Amino acid sequence: MPAVYICPICKEQFYSRKLARDHIKKAHPEKIREVLSKIREDKRRNLEKRGIDPENWAAGMILGSIT
Repeated sequence: MPAVYICPICKEQFYSRKLARDHIKKAHPEKIREVLSKIREDKRRNLEKRGIDPENWAAGMILGSIT
């Protein structure tokens, strides 16, 4: 049985973590902004320095908050 990822905001189901993360970025940008506003600026710079998109990181954090 394939893994199912559920959006913690609207409860929509996805069969791929990437699809779930992309859904959160498109359908719930206010939550992305909320998460990013709560992290320190130096953490955000470090993410960018390591080549990590802060929006993808925030969407993953939101998705991981229920798993």
